Amino acid sequence: MGENRRVRMTKKMLQEAMLELLEQKPIQRITVTDICQLADVNRSTFYAYYEDVGKLLLEIEDEVLDQLPVSPDIPATTVHQFLSVLEDFFDYVRKNERLFRILILQRDSSSFNHRLVNAVMEKYSQPSQQGRELLDRYAYVYCVNGVIGILREWISGGFPLSTHEFTRMVLQMSIQATAGEIEQ
Repeated sequence: MGENRRVRMTKKMLQEAMLELLEQKPIQRITVTDICQLADVNRSTFYAYYEDVGKLLLEIEDEVLDQLPVSPDIPATTVHQFLSVLEDFFDYVRKNERLFRILILQRDSSSFNHRLVNAVMEKYSQPSQQGRELLDRYAYVYCVNGVIGILREWISGGFPLSTHEFTRMVLQMSIQATAGEIEQ
């Protein structure tokens, strides 16, 4: 059974308060009292939904990762399909700029970055060629981590490229990164 409207609204208020506080200070300095004061709720209300500040942040992250768009074209078999899948992902990031700015840039984000890499690899997995599974997996890990790195730069730079331009650049870099093998 789903949560009722009041519960969803209260959780949303707590999440918004948490995000606002994360814009101002590191999570280690955010207290339940800080969140409750900003959200204008009682501590008992907070504890009715969350064990601690970390659990609230984890729920925010989970929602972001759960809402990553997944194209029906997965696995993408053409360059056009893959561009479309990538562009949907980058559009989602851009539309949720504040969330990604906070989660990726404004805090010690190694945990979220790791979760984002895993979510991307899971949701956007591509089939491997027979006999190349390990090599293809390593290439995919390399590309996904590289994309997350340049995604950080794209966000921190205020999205200097359009989503379409950024998508094409990412695809081109990924193709170049995995195109050739070194002779033995």
